[in-house]
Amino acid sequence: MRTFWGLLAAIFVMQGVHAQSRKHQYRKDRYFFGINIGTGFTQPVVDERFSLLEPTPQSAKEDYDKQYGNLFQNGGGVYGLHASFAFTPQFSVITQPCFQTQRYSYMNSYHWSDTIMGGEVYKEFLHRQKISSVRIPVLLRFDFSRLRFSPFLQTGISADIAYFASKQVFSDNYIDKDVDRKTATSSSVAEFTPHLNRFNVAVLGGGGISYYREHLAFSLSGTLSYNLRTSINEFNRYADYTGMATEYLDVQDKFNLLSLNILATVMVPLHKKW
Repeated sequence: MRTFWGLLAAIFVMQGVHAQSRKHQYRKDRYFFGINIGTGFTQPVVDERFSLLEPTPQSAKEDYDKQYGNLFQNGGGVYGLHASFAFTPQFSVITQPCFQTQRYSYMNSYHWSDTIMGGEVYKEFLHRQKISSVRIPVLLRFDFSRLRFSPFLQTGISADIAYFASKQVFSDNYIDKDVDRKTATSSSVAEFTPHLNRFNVAVLGGGGISYYREHLAFSLSGTLSYNLRTSINEFNRYADYTGMATEYLDVQDKFNLLSLNILATVMVPLHKKW
């Protein structure tokens, strides 16, 4: 009787091991190709501030500083392709070339007083910028599990090429740290591209979770990226390509862009390693 139960237990163990092996046989030595789509959030990390106006002794310098929106106030879209190769069930090399739209915004305000004739003028501005780029990242991914559901970490670098940027300004006559775009006076949308450093390099890091099947795989990931070059071309900072400097007294700060991209990816394995 003991022999029977021992044999039965051995059969169950062998079946469990076989089942586990089936769960991760869809990764090693395989190429994966697919598409990804998601959303991105952007935050300027300011290194140095610039202004067209110099504050008087009666004015606080901070009144002229730009007040940037936080990361999740600056949303944009991401869509592109996925290609990867799994050297082992847990180690892969990935590229995800994509089109990305990054937005960032800031507010500032001005208050003028006429000490001779009397009267005061209040103006508050909301500046919104949009940058469209092609991003070509190369990532190393490590999966923590050999099973179908597998959390992972990834890190790498990316080449970012900005091909178009635009800017729009909204204004009202109240300094209350709120400009309602529905009721505010707005400028026309102006091209902002000449103000940018068109090429940038970013470092990336993040993680997520994947699900593998024999003929299909899915992943959900979040990746932080930080541009190593400043976004604004130093030589064109004061150039008035948009007309915003003359009309709105606007000039860009020196900053690098920090981004958080959240992507959903669908992949198919095409063939095994030759």
